[in-house]
Amino acid sequence: MGLFDRFKKRFKKSAEEITVEEDSVEAEQALEERRELIESLEDSKPTPTPVPQTVETQAETGEQWDDFDEEPAVDPFAKPLERKERKKAKRASSVEKAAKAPERRERTPKDRMESTTGRKLVASGPAKIEIDFGDSASPTGGRVISGSEKLNRIMEELEEELLSADMAQSAVEEVSSTLKATLIGSRISTRKKLEVVIEEALTNALLRLLEAGYWDFDKTVQSFIDVGTPVTIMLVGVNGTGKTTTCAKIAHRLSQQGHSVVLAASDTFRAGAIDQLAAHAERLGVRCIRSQRGGDSAAVARDAVESARARGEDIVIIDTAGRMQNKVNLMEELRKVHRVSEPHLVLFVADALAGNDAVAQAIEFQRMLSFDGAVLCKLDTDAKGGAALSIAHATGRPIVLAGVGQGYDDMIPFDPEWFINSILE
Repeated sequence: MGLFDRFKKRFKKSAEEITVEEDSVEAEQALEERRELIESLEDSKPTPTPVPQTVETQAETGEQWDDFDEEPAVDPFAKPLERKERKKAKRASSVEKAAKAPERRERTPKDRMESTTGRKLVASGPAKIEIDFGDSASPTGGRVISGSEKLNRIMEELEEELLSADMAQSAVEEVSSTLKATLIGSRISTRKKLEVVIEEALTNALLRLLEAGYWDFDKTVQSFIDVGTPVTIMLVGVNGTGKTTTCAKIAHRLSQQGHSVVLAASDTFRAGAIDQLAAHAERLGVRCIRSQRGGDSAAVARDAVESARARGEDIVIIDTAGRMQNKVNLMEELRKVHRVSEPHLVLFVADALAGNDAVAQAIEFQRMLSFDGAVLCKLDTDAKGGAALSIAHATGRPIVLAGVGQGYDDMIPFDPEWFINSILE
């Protein structure tokens, strides 16, 4: 049974309990509640994700990784503040810090079609997903879905199922809010049956999660090549998500399109990763720039870019060492690779089976080293879909590629409509 099948059955079984006659006072109340819910949804759209400062920007503003906010000395003999006073003091402190903080550029809808290094991304598919709440005021007759305790219980049960499917809490709340706004006030009649209303509501709720600037990987890379080569693609992520294999799959995809590709084995922390990438390169017939274990990963990336430029090759794909997102010193090393290689694209590689952990990792990586899109591996084995639904919603950046198998050909562009249909079928 699919993720939403039980929800559909419970909803259909309770149709009489959650609907009212169209001309009743309850129906008017439902329509008013619908308007309020839609307004609330529009007002609660997530704020744009701040673009992390580069080390160069930090130098200009005086910020460093080891900086910390100096807290005022606390008098141990002072009388404890009351709860309201503590809140007031905390709010005043936050305002003061915000006033002192350096200005940071925020990502707006306009520059969602720009990479984190300011290059233009080529929009594709649903670059802007339109959410349709329908026309509840149309005179179609029938009954009207109203807000009720029964509906609330069904929604609570659905929220529990979504959480068990490894969906992030914020994404679950978004689905629940959108479903309520779409369902309450909807009319059910012989012309528009209950099953259609539910399906449209679920589609709207899931589309809202994927409101991110979608761009075409192949066309974007080609547009960069048209401007000048080599084009550099940097892959990042935590340990064990499949970055090295993903490098090989992307290299194969681009090679099949007639591009010359160089692989950079910048994961110098793990000797096995160097050998693994070199073996992939040999099978694919592409060059691999490597060093010994423990070498300077940034130097490997730089050498690969300079070598590709000297030979007139098109693309450099940089494989980086997996690292936990909370290790600041290791993340700084990753940012060094970024500074040296100046990548055209940064892709975050996530494991669909990691579920909610993958979402938390993506959020932290986005904060520490902003990426342009995600590659979701093992999507063919992810029956729940929680990670795929949550990453774009949590980071504001789309999933652009999906791994759907073990072969080199099993890396495809991510299609939100296909994914949502596969969940709802």
